[in-house]
Amino acid sequence: MKSRDTFAPLGPYLVTADEIADPHQRQIRLSVNGTLKQNFNTNDMAHKIPRCIEWVTSIHALEPGDVLATGTNHRGLSALQDGDVVEVETEGLGKLRFNIRDALKRTWDRETRLDRQQKGQEGTTPQLSGKHAPANR
Repeated sequence: MKSRDTFAPLGPYLVTADEIADPHQRQIRLSVNGTLKQNFNTNDMAHKIPRCIEWVTSIHALEPGDVLATGTNHRGLSALQDGDVVEVETEGLGKLRFNIRDALKRTWDRETRLDRQQKGQEGTTPQLSGKHAPANR
């Protein structure tokens, strides 16, 4: 629900449940352009994997090969823009690296939700900037 067409990076490989003793004990690090943005452990997930599967299967059938992306509830990631390089590393599994491409070359403010919360602006939407910003800003 949070993704866009053509965007579903996976890898560098997939593992099955029997290959990981405890998926709720993995350190995750995410960096953008070499700057660490998120560093957390899966033991801090708001919804554990069995609960996610329970919820999804209450409204959708899962088939072999389906992927359930759990995401993160941690703050610290700002808008991604054309040319950004994102790396996500999961302890014991590997690192996924991908490049962000936007044919329209749009830009957004680089502030995070935490930045907005600290300014008392939580719940408001960061504004599009640059040549693609609305004229009435």
